[in-house]
Parts: sequence; structure tokens; C-alpha cells
Amino acid sequence: MRRKKQRRFQTVNETLPRVLRRLGMEDKVVVYRAVSDWKLLVGESIARHTVAIGVEGQTILVAVDSPAWMTQLTFLKDQLLEKICSHIGSRRLTDIRFFLKRHTDTA
Repeated sequence: MRRKKQRRFQTVNETLPRVLRRLGMEDKVVVYRAVSDWKLLVGESIARHTVAIGVEGQTILVAVDSPAWMTQLTFLKDQLLEKICSHIGSRRLTDIRFFLKRHTDTA
């Protein structure tokens, strides 16, 4: 009688990186960790005034609630970028673009 070959089931953590690589999405997932982990990366005080909204090319896009904070963050850009790249384990992000949030009237 033939014995069936036993399959070892793999966890999602084992399979997902290989699937993402095959689909050409591995880089996108890595850089979007910077967006999803923004609050953790920049800390509570900066996160209260900013929102990471996405990635465009190699640039993370960050909405800021005031011109004063935008100026302050511009001076911190290199430090923030270094921290982000260290966190995601990659130099795929090369810039941060800050812009003012649009405020809508709630009258």
C-alpha cells in the first residue's frame, strides 16, 4: 500500500512573506509599516499634531495641524526618517513630506 506524503501546514507568518514577494508587494507592505506605526515611532506629543496618511514613491506623507508644528518637524525630519528606516528595517523611504491638514468647519 502506498503511503500518503504528509504535508506540514505552515502558519500565515511563514507563508505571507513568500506570497507578497511573488506578487511584488513586499516593498509596499514594508514601507506602509511606517504609516501604521507612526504614533509608536514619533511618540504621543508629535502624534497629537500629525497623521501619517500614506506613502508616495519613497516619501511618507504626513498631515500636520499647524504651521508651527510643520516648522518644528522640518527640523526633526532627518531624525524621524532615521528612526522610521530603523524601525522598518529598510532604507526604502528617503523623505518625509509635511503638509497642513485641511480643517472643515463644523458650524
